[in-house]
Amino acid sequence: MSAAFWRLWGAPLCLGLLSTSGLISALLSDGWGDHWSWWALGLPLLVMAWFGWRREATPEFESQ
Repeated sequence: MSAAFWRLWGAPLCLGLLSTSGLISALLSDGWGDHWSWWALGLPLLVMAWFGWRREATPEFESQ
């Protein structure tokens, strides 16, 4: 696959795999699996919140 593909889809695929492993871990294991599921489901949420809050307003939505 080309470098442009991985540049565009690398991070979303990693976050998706991380979320999937967290969901499976939460359903199937106890102990360390509970801890892993918290991390694996919390990290994508933190990444989305970080990039959502740091977005700048676009000119069409700025108040005049």
